[in-house]
Amino acid sequence: MIIYCSHKLQSFLGKCHPPKVEESSSKIGDWNGHLFSLEGKKCLIFMNNKTCYTLLMTIIYKKHVKALANVFKERLIHQLDHDVKITESQETKIRVEAANIVFAPSNNDKKIAGTINSFVEAIKFKCAADGGLEHWHDVTENAILNTSLVGTKIHTNVRRTRDYFTPDNAMKELISIVL
Repeated sequence: MIIYCSHKLQSFLGKCHPPKVEESSSKIGDWNGHLFSLEGKKCLIFMNNKTCYTLLMTIIYKKHVKALANVFKERLIHQLDHDVKITESQETKIRVEAANIVFAPSNNDKKIAGTINSFVEAIKFKCAADGGLEHWHDVTENAILNTSLVGTKIHTNVRRTRDYFTPDNAMKELISIVL
């Protein structure tokens, strides 16, 4: 599984290595990650390139960088269990898919980057409206993001008959097809 990092995230993480062609074989897709600031705190947002499914991690410190791949994997499984209600068998397969996470330089996916930017603006607005980060719970906020309508036309194995979809439903459908 590859996480393509924005320039800001690359600077924060340090070294990102260009992926080898054979590394991009994840059945559930790869991810794009971005670092942004919220109330002066570093936050990360990751978006799946097949479904626009999103993971938000607030209040990240430099000390988290070493374990970021493992933290990402565990947060992904926890969020999928919350949003999609994955089975034990699906969880096991997702753990295998996420066993070798590679952080790579940006793939310049404009559709995903635009959707990430839109979500970041929504996050900033909602944070201000809710009274700040101290009132937030990442899993709940992720669930809200993943039930938002998205109008991005992305290439995916998931068949959609409409231009708009919710990331949680797209991920649920993708998981049921490929896992």
